[in-house]
Amino acid sequence: MLYTLCHKDIRVFNFEVNNGEIQSVKEIFAEDHIPVGLFTSEDKVKDLKSWWKSRSIPENRQGLKEVFNLFPCDTTEQLAFLSYGLSLSDCYWVKSENSTLQWSQVNFFKNDFSDEIGKALFGSLSSLTSLLSPDNTSDGWLRKKWIIDNGERILVKGGSGESQQEPFNEVLASHIAKRLGTDFVDYSVAENSWNYYSLCKTFASENAEFVNAGKICGLKKYSLGLWDKYTHFKDACTIAGIEFDKSTTEKGSIERNLCAMILLDYIIANTDRHFGNFGFLRNPDTLEWISLCPIFDTGSSLFYKESTAQLSDKSVIDSKNILARPFGYKHADQIKLLPIKEYFDSSDIKKLFGIEDFFESLLLKNKRIDALRRTLLCKILRERIDEVFKKF
Repeated sequence: MLYTLCHKDIRVFNFEVNNGEIQSVKEIFAEDHIPVGLFTSEDKVKDLKSWWKSRSIPENRQGLKEVFNLFPCDTTEQLAFLSYGLSLSDCYWVKSENSTLQWSQVNFFKNDFSDEIGKALFGSLSSLTSLLSPDNTSDGWLRKKWIIDNGERILVKGGSGESQQEPFNEVLASHIAKRLGTDFVDYSVAENSWNYYSLCKTFASENAEFVNAGKICGLKKYSLGLWDKYTHFKDACTIAGIEFDKSTTEKGSIERNLCAMILLDYIIANTDRHFGNFGFLRNPDTLEWISLCPIFDTGSSLFYKESTAQLSDKSVIDSKNILARPFGYKHADQIKLLPIKEYFDSSDIKKLFGIEDFFESLLLKNKRIDALRRTLLCKILRERIDEVFKKF
């Protein structure tokens, strides 16, 4: 069966699928609209398979087993085909070659979608009848679903472990970013029977689609052995036509906004700032780059996986030992790769003084976190802010 990859209503290329498996790439109609970083090797089929897999639900997603119990399916890639590959991150989708469907009829930014996949992922559905949902293309391993609330597209994402601390970390990070005047996705917390979830609106739209940094990095071939990841990223951005020094928003240049993101990650000891959860916004019609995307996905921070006893271990909370991404392996090393001091000197970091009081009031809402863990986390946060002042 032949499918057409579309960018809104622009036909990009045709490809053949048999028994749910991509077999070949046929005619290319709009080369400029090929997804960033898609065809980077001589094997277009392999590249397309990899891109489609990255667009599908990860196989380690919490709740996926419940979905397959209700709707037998061999792979998550097949699930994505059943919802046209539509997402709430960009404007790409697929349809059968002879289909007359148009973007205005199917896109999830404007049209309703089924909440059944989301309910199945959360284990609250006994039968599955509709698969038309952006949940078929959402990434990450934590339990999550998209809902529509008063016309807004809202992502609901759970926590993990006994403390379910991640949703609270998301709210703290957005509050820190707000105090610093940095672009951010605003998070709130919801509770349901002692389970906690973060809620946020989609930051992408029909006029501003998200292109993650990993896709851009793929535009430049990686060097063998060790390499400077930050320089590689900047070089790949140049290939993509992204001007690092250009002031894209009232917040300043791309590099300044990257410094803000990396400094925030340092303060909250974020261990999961990978190349998939930051990137750029692009106009899907003109293909012009708009800005660095707002900061999001900061739940994997402040020692959310460590036990309360471990929070008293100085070796655990020492920045020299805390793993970092995406440009360095440890937080103490990563901040040396960017001009953080220039950003620090021009920002009112003093606005972060006392933020541990906000964090304490926030953690009081989590019935899974006891007084000792709450006290230790607030103490660590205050110490990390003091550490930043000493460094710069």
